[in-house]
Amino acid sequence: QPLQLSPDRYEMLSLGAETLAPYAKGGADGQPLFRLSAAGNARIPFLGYASGAYMARLVDQILKSTPVLAHLDTVYETDMAEGLKAMALEGHGVAFLPSSSVKKELRSRRLVSAAPLHDDTGHAWEVTMEVRIYRERPELARHPKPGAQALWEFLRLG
Repeated sequence: QPLQLSPDRYEMLSLGAETLAPYAKGGADGQPLFRLSAAGNARIPFLGYASGAYMARLVDQILKSTPVLAHLDTVYETDMAEGLKAMALEGHGVAFLPSSSVKKELRSRRLVSAAPLHDDTGHAWEVTMEVRIYRERPELARHPKPGAQALWEFLRLG
């Protein structure tokens, strides 16, 4: 669920899109050490976001929409994607990570996708989210900041 702020008070710009998908360390054969699947009974070591993190809600949404829940064994939690990426690179489990944060690791095959785009149930194991920036409307701001205004204009003009 996107963050909902009152459009009467806040302006919003869309900065782009980001895909959140599962990744794991790649083995010598190029396959993930761990693969998510809605089938099977194997326990999969899971590197998750802490319950208060926004990304945790997105991952929960992905996992709850699968027809059969994957058997995940949470072995590590943090608020930060970089912490999960470090643990995945060490081979500790599967982590849902923003695609932009793993480009280099995917090219070098240090990380690989831990699930196909669609499995045999037709379930997508990823979600695309819109990246937004918000600001209080200038006419409502108590102390408008020139630097913040300049950044907003730069982003708005693209």
